[in-house]
Amino acid sequence: MPFFRFFIILILCSIVSSLSAQKEEVFKGTFINTENKVKLYLDLEGKSLIVPGYDFLGATPGYMCGDIYGIWLLTYSKIKNQELELRFSNDQGSDTQTILFKQISDSTFLYQTIGGNSVKRVVNRKLVKIPSSMVFSKQK
Repeated sequence: MPFFRFFIILILCSIVSSLSAQKEEVFKGTFINTENKVKLYLDLEGKSLIVPGYDFLGATPGYMCGDIYGIWLLTYSKIKNQELELRFSNDQGSDTQTILFKQISDSTFLYQTIGGNSVKRVVNRKLVKIPSSMVFSKQK
């Protein structure tokens, strides 16, 4: 009987740990917004991403680049209620952007800024904010 209880507890622990790993796997990969040409690279658990041009920093959990001004490095992440809260800092360290990233369907995700929008792009030699809400697709 004690062995049976131990076995049941072991199974429950493995189920719980696999469920939390699956949540992070959902948010692992390359995410692309083709309309605004923005790419988001995430690997929260493995922290295995090397930022192009910033390899001296070592592996990071994520970054954002594309048709935006500079590269934005992931400095904070937290999963809560099936949503991912992310905080990025630009490559100069002068601006930060907090976003909420949530899964809409299997490979579609919604990007929404929290507290205003700091990420910009160059348009006709002027800095213009990117949209505060965008839809991203997970690249396979």
